[in-house]
Amino acid sequence: MSANTTIVPAPSRSVLINSAFLFTACNAVTHGFSMFLYSALLPEIRQHFQLSYTTASLIASLLLLSYMTTSILSGGWIARWQGRAVLVATICLSVPLLILAVSTSWVAVFALALAAVSGCAVANWNAIVAYAGQAIPGQYRSRILGLSSSGAAFAIGLNGLLIAWLLPWVTLAQFWLVCAAITLIVAILTWRGLPAAPAQTVHSAEASVTASSTWTLLKSQPLAWQILLLSAFIGGVSGPLLTFLSSFVVERLGGTSAQTGSLWTMLGVAGMAGGLGMGLLADRFGILPLVQRSLMVLAICVALMLLRPSLPVVWLTVTLFSALYFPIWGLMASYVSDRTDGHSSVRIISLSMVGYGLGSASANALCGALLDITGSFAVVHSWVLFWVLANVVWVGFMQRRSQPLVMV
Repeated sequence: MSANTTIVPAPSRSVLINSAFLFTACNAVTHGFSMFLYSALLPEIRQHFQLSYTTASLIASLLLLSYMTTSILSGGWIARWQGRAVLVATICLSVPLLILAVSTSWVAVFALALAAVSGCAVANWNAIVAYAGQAIPGQYRSRILGLSSSGAAFAIGLNGLLIAWLLPWVTLAQFWLVCAAITLIVAILTWRGLPAAPAQTVHSAEASVTASSTWTLLKSQPLAWQILLLSAFIGGVSGPLLTFLSSFVVERLGGTSAQTGSLWTMLGVAGMAGGLGMGLLADRFGILPLVQRSLMVLAICVALMLLRPSLPVVWLTVTLFSALYFPIWGLMASYVSDRTDGHSSVRIISLSMVGYGLGSASANALCGALLDITGSFAVVHSWVLFWVLANVVWVGFMQRRSQPLVMV
């Protein structure tokens, strides 16, 4: 047993259920009402602000750069103030930021406020991982974090329903205010309902040293750079696939806002199902083998979308992608937590979000520029297919270099 390992006392069933619910709800509103809502409403946002694809993709990249930067900073915040404090603070701060985003007609205010919500999203998720490492026993962690990481899928499903039901009747500003009201409810529930985590056995000064030395971590923990690159590769897939999804359906396939709303609802439903099922399957078959096989099937679906674009193929591709994408962050967090001490795992997960932000932001910017130049979505889907295959190869490499478990 590692000297730095914290023995987690077994909480009651009700505490586990309450924690899983609050983790999922926090992840839902912070991620779902920032980056994913921006992607879902991109056709309407472009029309409202008269944006080119290049400008729209740069805003998406700004959201991800904020995500990446905050991920770097959040490791130090968590080491200083503990996971619960950061978790509650970021969910509460998201409410006024969502209101600020639509308080003026300036696109700069909208973009910067939404970027700040994206930063809150990653800090909130890193805090959830840190809190789970302290409060959730290892035998439950994959299932709870797998479900929690699918929280954004719940919000995306809600986004789709709201788009289909409300968007024809309300303005963009009113739509975002509805999302802010939902976030406020979750913030109050989290503040009142999340119990304090057990005390850590490692001193905070020790934690702050660990958090400040990224290069040392990468050298001492091969798992750190493996997860960093995997996250970057996933960002290269998810960024352009989701950012341009609604635009592809409307402009290439002739879809309507009701169809895009239904598509995002299905994306959310598939993410929920994935969150419930992938953790159980990972406990049985192993995290990396399950992820690799899912990516292989996804590659086939993306190839079909590239060669024979149609609404049924898009639905199939998005459903499979969502079932894998949302749980994978919780599965990776559980994989890392099982193989490192608590402070290293928080730092590695924070670093993985940096990789995701870089991969997704650069992919969005490049694909948006290429889309303006060529006018063809095929270039976007060719990029996505390449990085899905890169993920398959990289996960296979990780399986061969897999580290042994650390007992908790």
